[in-house]
Amino acid sequence: MCDLKSLDLESLLSSEVMIYAIEQINNSSLLSGAVIGYEMYDSCSCVSMALHGALELMEEQTDAEQQCVAPGDSGVRNKVKAVIGERSSEVSVAVARLLALPLMTQISYASTSELLSSRSKFPSFFRTVPSDKHQTNAIAELVKRFNFVPVGIIGSEDEYGKYGAESLSDYFKIYNICVEFKEILPDNFSENRSEFIKLQRKLSSWRSEAIVLFTNPTNAKIIMQEVISADKSRTWIASDAWSTSQEILNLENLPDSASILGITCKSPDVPGFSEYMSNLQITNTSFLYNLLSESSFRSEQTDDQNCSSLTLNNQNCINKTSLINFINNTSYEAYSVYMAVNIIAHGLKNISNYSQADFPSRTLTEAIKRLNFTLDNKSYISLNEYGEVDIGYNILKWETDRRRRIRRIGTFEENHLNLYPGETGEENNVTQFNCSKSCKAGQELISPPENPCCKTCRNCKSNFFSTDGMKCELCGDSNSTLCPGAAPQFLPWSSGFSIALGVFASVGLVLTLITMVLFWLNIHTPIVKAAGGMMCLPALVSLLGCFSSVFLFLGEPAEFTCKAALPLFSLSFTVCVSCIIANFLQIFVGFAFTLKLGYWLKRINQPVVLVMASAGGQVFICALWLALGPPYKNRSDDEQVVECEDGSLALFVIAQIYIALLCIICFIFAYKGRRLPGLYKNARFVTIGMLIYLVVWIIFIPIYTQEHGIHERAVKASAILLSGYSILTCHFAPKGFILVWKKELNDENVIVQQIRKHYEKKGIAVLS
Repeated sequence: MCDLKSLDLESLLSSEVMIYAIEQINNSSLLSGAVIGYEMYDSCSCVSMALHGALELMEEQTDAEQQCVAPGDSGVRNKVKAVIGERSSEVSVAVARLLALPLMTQISYASTSELLSSRSKFPSFFRTVPSDKHQTNAIAELVKRFNFVPVGIIGSEDEYGKYGAESLSDYFKIYNICVEFKEILPDNFSENRSEFIKLQRKLSSWRSEAIVLFTNPTNAKIIMQEVISADKSRTWIASDAWSTSQEILNLENLPDSASILGITCKSPDVPGFSEYMSNLQITNTSFLYNLLSESSFRSEQTDDQNCSSLTLNNQNCINKTSLINFINNTSYEAYSVYMAVNIIAHGLKNISNYSQADFPSRTLTEAIKRLNFTLDNKSYISLNEYGEVDIGYNILKWETDRRRRIRRIGTFEENHLNLYPGETGEENNVTQFNCSKSCKAGQELISPPENPCCKTCRNCKSNFFSTDGMKCELCGDSNSTLCPGAAPQFLPWSSGFSIALGVFASVGLVLTLITMVLFWLNIHTPIVKAAGGMMCLPALVSLLGCFSSVFLFLGEPAEFTCKAALPLFSLSFTVCVSCIIANFLQIFVGFAFTLKLGYWLKRINQPVVLVMASAGGQVFICALWLALGPPYKNRSDDEQVVECEDGSLALFVIAQIYIALLCIICFIFAYKGRRLPGLYKNARFVTIGMLIYLVVWIIFIPIYTQEHGIHERAVKASAILLSGYSILTCHFAPKGFILVWKKELNDENVIVQQIRKHYEKKGIAVLS
């Protein structure tokens, strides 16, 4: 006898369906002159107990093939002709091997293992549920429809879980669904805590968006009880063994946001069974009452109209309505048991001498193989070549909020998945583990070698196109119009980098314009004259050109922007630095006391000529550049990046070297000018400005040689911005500060006094 606490309530209640079905047949005219009897054995979900019960049923089984009998004697002594059960596949396999010897009919109402489909190994085994081959096909269809990427499989070391996991792997391969892992739980998983801890560690490293849990309810309860509360992002798919488990559904720590889908056999209500249970007298001394009173079906209200009529001394009674709902809604097994009894009855009807039971067991087995009939004028019953009744599946969704219910969201019949409207799930292109499901046009979905199941997007190569974002195809005459579908990659105006560069360039333009207006209003004052006088204006205009050129580097490259961007900067910055050199030259001429040096400085002290000559050299270089090898728009071969190539690399380098030489000359003048009077020298700031330019472009060289992609033009724009700000802040800002906040210094007499003091400190006499 099994321990009362280990009894499976669902199986016990299903036995009531079997008793009801037998009584219905005995009270009908289906088997006139005969009555079906039954014996019940509890296997305790244990193989050895089940085999013990099966051997007792076969104890007196003899026929002419098994022992010598007198002529004319049928040799039949045992009245047991069929067995209904077992529930679990593992136990059914063991019993089926035994019952195959005398070919005694065995019909299971819940064993779904694909192993039992073998007619050579189990010739007398039948079942009123489809095999796991159909179930795993339905799960694969479900995974494909919901577009879970990738998936994992957890099975168990028994006939149900092991063969189910293998079948799932096969179907996932057929549907091209990537399986990240397949884990088989050991036999002692439910008893060994260390095995659970191992599984938990593995789950934390896996990226599967959905995990199919194909195992028995005991293992499923352990996993759901602890793992899902810490891992709410995944979807769990329940096999039919636990997809309707109320015990797991009502776990306290099952989070409200848990995502659980399930699959179970279709289960119509057993006709007339509700009325049968309502009239069933469950006395409070019966075994069934003792079991049910410990469950959720008890009612403490003795006047409850749903209670059993026999209630003594205010004891708890059984709420029959809850009991009936549990049998009808919790599992498909009630209708499967009902079908199994009717299949045996209709098989007996097709045997001529069924009333005397004077026939060997194999006769009933052969009769059932050929069986087809209509059950209750509604369902057509016919067993396929594997001895199975394919009644189809219901697709379930668990609602784990306060309602705690299991809702049907679709069906799977005749290898076709049908989901109800609004139940297809969210279409996310990227999973919570950053695995891509689909890509944009112009890209393809690839599997990285380090993690093949977690796919990423890659741009199509040159001359390849993609319209569905899945695979790039070679362009040709037949599909040339589709090639533009490859998405070009560039630094858009909306990117953070572009916005930052645009803001800094705009600020530079505004500050330059303000400085220009300020210098124009004070053009004849000593401070502006010391900064270069009228030469400040072309310098500031050229600085406007530098900041404006930054905008040509942003957004999608075009032929014009590619050709104009670098030459515009080169010319603008050349003019700006030339104006500063001309200004320093004027100051040196004014304060040069060495006759020989002063003579040569005066001869070249022609600011306009000097600026035009310097700018002319750069104009010549840029003209050659644009004529012989101009910058151009290009699309890279491997990444579809639209970029601007520099054209002639030699002329690009010459143009930058030309600017660098002018900056070095300016740096030398500024360094030499450190001994000039305070208001004139401005050398320290200009020295810093030139150093900033030189350092920026020295750093730019290795970045330029390595950075190829959408950020290459942004790097150039950044270098241009830093160069422009170095001139604006180091050359013009100090003078602008005096013009605005130190106006008392912008006086000719004050400047003369400062010059006098400067030279008197050095011991040089200054004439009044």
